[in-house]
Amino acid sequence: MSINATIIRSNLSLLPAFGLGLGVAVSVGLARFAYALLLPAMRESLNWNYVAAGSLNTANALGYIVGAVSAYFLLRKIRPSQLFITGLLLTIVAVLATGLRSDLLWLTSTRLLAGIGAAWVFACGGALVAARYHAHQTLRRVATGLFFAGAGIGIAASGLVVNPIIAMLGNPAWPTAWLALGVVAAIASVWPILEASRIAGEANAVSSGALNLRGLMPSMLAYFLFACGYIVYMTFIFAWIQAQGLSWKFGTAAWFVLGSGVAVSPFIWRRALDTWNPAVILAASCFVTLLGALLPAFFASAPSIILSTALFGSGMFIAPSSVAVLVHRALESNQWAKGITLFTVVFSFGQAIGPIGAGWIADSAGLTRSLYFGTALLAVASGLALIGLRRVSERMQD
Repeated sequence: MSINATIIRSNLSLLPAFGLGLGVAVSVGLARFAYALLLPAMRESLNWNYVAAGSLNTANALGYIVGAVSAYFLLRKIRPSQLFITGLLLTIVAVLATGLRSDLLWLTSTRLLAGIGAAWVFACGGALVAARYHAHQTLRRVATGLFFAGAGIGIAASGLVVNPIIAMLGNPAWPTAWLALGVVAAIASVWPILEASRIAGEANAVSSGALNLRGLMPSMLAYFLFACGYIVYMTFIFAWIQAQGLSWKFGTAAWFVLGSGVAVSPFIWRRALDTWNPAVILAASCFVTLLGALLPAFFASAPSIILSTALFGSGMFIAPSSVAVLVHRALESNQWAKGITLFTVVFSFGQAIGPIGAGWIADSAGLTRSLYFGTALLAVASGLALIGLRRVSERMQD
């Protein structure tokens, strides 16, 4: 077989991972991160301060906690594929419902439900990718990265959907933008639902028994701090760009660059995903996002913002990819879904804390200071991941 034929065959074999990754595009890229684009319009239309605006992201993160914790127990009764599909359907309904009413209780409830659905998709999808590529270990790590990088497609798409609507119709059109996102989410969910329904194997089986977490706690704590830090940038960066007086077209371009960085990140990091220790990958991804978040905090120019979003996007979803690789190497295959779900629980608590703390800082000291807060958390996360390197290495050798 020729080299070109091998490459074509490998690329085709990544299509199931891409299809499942559209589930992340819907549940994370559209349902979660699109709120950063709508936050300025909703804040002005509904007369919110930054704490109130951040509280909707916290509601989404609390839903993510509920979803992750419930998934940990539900996986004792149902298969990951079933929970993945249910999560996607719940996410679609929640996104559409967000555009129906404007009272805070309703919006909080829909953001909560979207978080529950996203957690089910995110936690179970990694195990489904592992099950699908169980016989293709040379592709499994890149396939895992490609699955999580599906968020980049959703991020880029959300910018192309939301920003033109708000620019043409004004801030009061934010409900229309949510309804448009819901329609896009429904269309994009067809492929991942079909892919999930085809997957069988031990990693897509009901799981029971306790997890052995020996040696994994430093990585878990680093992942928690990463979640606290990265969500600050993702919640407030678009509002910060607008506060600099830059146009919505520039904001859309920056957001598209961020999403594109996420989408291509598994190919940028392919060698690292194939050969590096997962703890090193986690530390490196934290450091790259740290660099991306630092740039606008110190250099408020258009080129630095574009570079910032490119760097941040290229590192952001390598962190969950590294955790998935760690779980695959440290746990038995029938424990993969539960292991990823447990890390997702930890991650979700971090996401819940970040926006509230950053919102309080933004109200009292400005958005730039809130970005400093996020970068400090990312710096500590990088160090903790490296501290846990030896323990992770010992665990994977067992």
